[in-house]
Amino acid sequence: MEPRALLKNTPFFAEVLDDAELDLLASHAHFLTYQKGATPVEEDGPGHAMFVVVSGEAAVTVLGEPDPVATLGPGSIFGEMSLLTGARRAATVTATTRLEVLEISKQALAHVLEHSPSLVERFAVMISRRQGELDRLAGGHAWGMLRLGRGELTSLIRSFFGRQT
Repeated sequence: MEPRALLKNTPFFAEVLDDAELDLLASHAHFLTYQKGATPVEEDGPGHAMFVVVSGEAAVTVLGEPDPVATLGPGSIFGEMSLLTGARRAATVTATTRLEVLEISKQALAHVLEHSPSLVERFAVMISRRQGELDRLAGGHAWGMLRLGRGELTSLIRSFFGRQT
């Protein structure tokens, strides 16, 4: 699947980006493959990218929890809070099979933000919605996630990407 089609089929992007923004982001995204046992994301590590699962599966684990807190498969996303805010990783993601992902780096997203000033606010709304979804899945507050209002998220995103507007 081409990067643009994958992004268009991923609600996190499809609900926030218009067609021109999807094209621009897709042109800067990259496919990566991880073998079983690899950890593309490690808890408390720095995060300057997010990922869309193309194929395979991964387990999400959190220090202190005996079992995985989630399983990711095709269409799942991870790393979005770190990408948008610069926050440390809240969990470890481990490939349980061969895992192919589409990586969206900070630099890739920065290209889109440069051309779309209102995008920061749209992403803050999406992150707020995503926090609620993760909380429902986790039966309360999701592991280690920041709990910020939309205004705070907007300011944090702008600060992380060096945007004043």
